[in-house]
Amino acid sequence: MKILFITLEQSARENLKVLLKDPFFQINIDKIFTFGMAEENLLFKDLTKIKIKSLMGVVDIFKNLPYLFNLRNFLYHLEKENNFTHIFFIDSFDFSKFYLKKFRNKSVKYCQFIGPSVFIWKEKKAIFINQYFDHIFSIFEVERKFYHKDKYSYVGHPILNNIVISNRDRFPIKNIGIFLGSRHQEIIYNIPIIVDLIDKLKRIGNFNFYFFVTKDFETLIASYFDNYNYQFYLNDKDYYNNITKLDFAFACSGTVHLELIFSEIPHFIFYKANWINYSIFKIFVKSEFLSLINIFNKKLCTKEFIQSNFNSNNLIKEFEILFKNKILFYQYYDQIKYSLKNSSFQKFKSDIIIDYLKKSSLAIKD
Repeated sequence: MKILFITLEQSARENLKVLLKDPFFQINIDKIFTFGMAEENLLFKDLTKIKIKSLMGVVDIFKNLPYLFNLRNFLYHLEKENNFTHIFFIDSFDFSKFYLKKFRNKSVKYCQFIGPSVFIWKEKKAIFINQYFDHIFSIFEVERKFYHKDKYSYVGHPILNNIVISNRDRFPIKNIGIFLGSRHQEIIYNIPIIVDLIDKLKRIGNFNFYFFVTKDFETLIASYFDNYNYQFYLNDKDYYNNITKLDFAFACSGTVHLELIFSEIPHFIFYKANWINYSIFKIFVKSEFLSLINIFNKKLCTKEFIQSNFNSNNLIKEFEILFKNKILFYQYYDQIKYSLKNSSFQKFKSDIIIDYLKKSSLAIKD
């Protein structure tokens, strides 16, 4: 057994960390390798030699085609040199597809851990996984019907295993979290609106602002907010404890939305992309909502501010309603907690992946 885990996004790294905490991987440390975890200070050997870019949308992908081809070729040479028995792609399905269409070794078991949310997107992505992958480990039970029975396993959501719940009173709102995103393009789009929002927030209350950022963007974000009284929190071992300090949050749509939902923090989510990316996104997405919680509940449980609706005037207007009315605040707070119960999320079970590895390793030896 010799395993490579590939992570190209910050959220994928956080999910993989949960899996690799299992004693099974600690015992087999010499057989476990990562790609994309170079700055995460894990015990496992990371093989990253290329600076990982988090790409967003079709435009970003076309601009970075030379990088993507270089990345694919580099991984192919890694695969040839190391004779891996298993390769796990963590999220980033489009890159998984890009790789396996060109390079696929019959002696390697290829697995997708966290799939492309085919219950929201077009089902063709599931067809590709059924054809090209040996197994998919899904975080959504609803996806089971799209995959071959012998290739699908539901493992629950890794983030739930990290969550810390605080039952303290969150009203009146004092501590506000700001989550600008984990990709450069997201942050550049979001910063001007959030700068304006914070100016408006300071006029209605004396808030503490907490920015949650990845290390890559700490300096960039700090340069825009040097005139504010704020505190930075990185994605480190105290990340989930620090989230519990919040009374409210404004967050770019993504994994952080689930982190806040699971942590029972009332929040608004926002999302802005260039019109080309967003137009393509709307063609392929089957839901009127962006938030997974809203999608599962089929109604607006968490307020969304998308594209032109994402502006400081809309955000401050909706926030002020909750800030000034305790009853409405707790109605919104309870609505978020209730929506989670209807969404069928379960804690992550690493033993399902470990059992697969043990059985498939025996089959390879045989």
